[in-house]
Amino acid sequence: MYFSRDPAFYQRTIKMILAKNTFDVCLLYCSAPCCTVSSTGIFPIEQELNYINLKRDIKTWMASGNIFKEFIVDITYIPIFIAFLNKDLFVTPPFGDMMPPLDTNIPNDTLINLNLLAYSFCNLFDSINATIDVYSIGRLSDHLAENVENYISSINQRAVSSEVPEIGVSLILVDRTLDLCTATSNSTESFLTKILRTLPRLPHHDNDVAINMEPVFGTATESLKSYNVPGCLASVEKNMMDLFISQKEKMLLNKANQLLNDMVLTKDSPKLKMSTRISGRSLEKVLNKIQTTNNDSLTVYIEKLECILAIIEASTSQTAGQQELLTSLEKLALQNLSVSRESSSILLQLSNIIRTRIHRGLNTENLLALLIHVYALAGTQIRFSTQQERQLIESVADAIFEDLQALKENPFTSTKSTYQRTLLLSGANDVPAARETACRIATRISDILRLIAEQRLTLQDYRYFMTNSQEVIKHTGILEQITKDVFSADRTRELRDIRKKSASLISAGFNLLLGGKTKRHPHSNPYVLIYVVGGITADEAKIVQEVALAHVNKQSPNLILAGSRLLNPLDVVDKIFFC
Repeated sequence: MYFSRDPAFYQRTIKMILAKNTFDVCLLYCSAPCCTVSSTGIFPIEQELNYINLKRDIKTWMASGNIFKEFIVDITYIPIFIAFLNKDLFVTPPFGDMMPPLDTNIPNDTLINLNLLAYSFCNLFDSINATIDVYSIGRLSDHLAENVENYISSINQRAVSSEVPEIGVSLILVDRTLDLCTATSNSTESFLTKILRTLPRLPHHDNDVAINMEPVFGTATESLKSYNVPGCLASVEKNMMDLFISQKEKMLLNKANQLLNDMVLTKDSPKLKMSTRISGRSLEKVLNKIQTTNNDSLTVYIEKLECILAIIEASTSQTAGQQELLTSLEKLALQNLSVSRESSSILLQLSNIIRTRIHRGLNTENLLALLIHVYALAGTQIRFSTQQERQLIESVADAIFEDLQALKENPFTSTKSTYQRTLLLSGANDVPAARETACRIATRISDILRLIAEQRLTLQDYRYFMTNSQEVIKHTGILEQITKDVFSADRTRELRDIRKKSASLISAGFNLLLGGKTKRHPHSNPYVLIYVVGGITADEAKIVQEVALAHVNKQSPNLILAGSRLLNPLDVVDKIFFC
């Protein structure tokens, strides 16, 4: 399998594989498009992958030991870039690092990735004979939508008749930065959110976690530690992943208990006394008993054990108290901003919490996520006083300085976050330099927070997330609002923020001549795909799927949610502040 923006790296890898093996046939599947096909401008010329040259090189490498033999090499391009979590939810791992910029400057690397994503989408839609209506909301999504339309036009020009029936798809592209409030929420309505918040990520994976299997299979000896392989959720059965996404902790604890019951009821297992009150700790005790009596037979239950251990680890995590406190602080901020509006004192309260964070068991990174949440929630609806903002940034600068000093005293901590690595690389070796660095980082954070608050300034329908103070106080994220509008029975209401790209100037001209009568609604197609550039959260997946289920009828479209990756609040902190 071949996917890269750096073909030279993979060419070296293929050459090394061929040098250490003897093959008569080499079949290579590429997710990187070929410059000789029709990728036209995806990469700079020096970075483009030429299948013809690569095929010639592979034959040369294969023949290095036998120049008279005929070798077969076949290179096939397949747009493999999506990974389904369930039938209505997928991510695009090759584009997991993508995050829309907060300003109007789009880095060249992002433009290249954007072009490749558009090309991949178009080839995917072409392979299933889908006709696409492209909608977008946000600057980067507008750019992506334009690229998608350009590639669709080139595909349509060379299209041939197909026996496969056409499928109508409405593709709605959304910038993550329009709603960083939901992305930084500590709500755990979906248990998958809690798993992603508490378990470490599987190395080199953004969308999976590393599950500690030692409670079942024992602790590896020191010499074998580096070979210890964690469990993960990649092989979880469909119905189990549905539960992870749609259910809360209580339901998953009951499910884990049921799985353990199924294991002990096999004929070779002695009956164990199960706890009447199910908790992570009680499940842990039962698992220990099973491990003691039937260690050799547990390997047949490996997939179930991965799920059980993930549930136990997430529900017994030492960070549970911290997450509950952060959730209560979010509710406090929502209440304060909804009721007090311009006279809100929430920044003063947050300043005090930052100064007393260690006593409260909180760290700077989680509080930075909370600041993103508050500023994104307030938007341009509420303006904070200059004095409150000054006090807040002073508190942030003090916290960063204290973290710098702590890292200086203990620089060899095994696991470091992006925030910690940023501080270590700042080069602040003495107290004055550390103070200056802390103030500089805090000032930059302040500037970014103001940009976050302005992200929805140009929107009309989706500018505000808070309800009026007379109603039930709640925050409604942009994906929930868009989904409700897609399923709305009122097709005549214009969706002012969701812009449709015209497939051609001719069709755009006809629409203009007809006074907009032929304007299409995302609901017009049998399938709606909402793709969030920058990633989605498990809680958003749950909410969107619940809204879609509530509107199921014969006329309603099938809705699929997708994003660059699965996010938790600290991922957003890394991408927004420290990338």
